[in-house]
Amino acid sequence: MLKDFDQLNNEVQGIMKGYMVWLVVPFSTLISWIYTSLEQVGESTENPFEGSANDVPISQMSRSIEIELREFLGEKDLPIELRAQNNIVM
Repeated sequence: MLKDFDQLNNEVQGIMKGYMVWLVVPFSTLISWIYTSLEQVGESTENPFEGSANDVPISQMSRSIEIELREFLGEKDLPIELRAQNNIVM
């Protein structure tokens, strides 16, 4: 990247002539930040079932289906329905 910005020194006119090399630092920082952000998003969506507030509440969904099926079959001994705590289902 340093060589590319150094080549721009010859093509640029005005106040930035000769100083294009200094743009390497902010551009490198920006690119590093983008890749770091992508890594964090990838980690948080790696396991989408249970364990985090943003995950799919698969236990609650499964329990609701189980309760509905048991009610449909006429069973009386039903499991307790899982409820949200602080608007979060874990």
